[in-house]
Amino acid sequence: MPTRSLPCTLLATLLATAGCDSAAEDDGVQPAPTASELPCEAGEPMIRTDLFFGLDRLEAPPVTAEEWQDFVDTAVTPRFEDGLTQFDVDGQYLATTGELIHEDSRLIMLLHDGGQAASDAIDAIREEYKARFDQESVLRIDEPVCVDF
Repeated sequence: MPTRSLPCTLLATLLATAGCDSAAEDDGVQPAPTASELPCEAGEPMIRTDLFFGLDRLEAPPVTAEEWQDFVDTAVTPRFEDGLTQFDVDGQYLATTGELIHEDSRLIMLLHDGGQAASDAIDAIREEYKARFDQESVLRIDEPVCVDF
């Protein structure tokens, strides 16, 4: 997303629909999901991370298809060589001005073990996108899932 604030209500709505466990720790912060805690009837427990990348920029044209693919090829694929899934999505959010903003976006879905190395790689991808395309944020949603190939 461009350098605008993501309203708390949008973030809260996205997180509420992400399948998070309703039990919180004493400090009110939810623990990070772990794949090993998920009982799977079929397949194996993994973590699914969805990353939402807005394509609009404040002081430049939107991120082009070529720029996006270069980012995937150089920043994402080397960190997740086993594969990923990407989608074109239509995003919208309410700006602080009260204006409803529509934005073309991309979603990358990653499956991983939930370990620190994967989490660090995901955070590096987010930081690189923000720096490369002058973005304020890249939304990250983590959820334990059962995966059977």
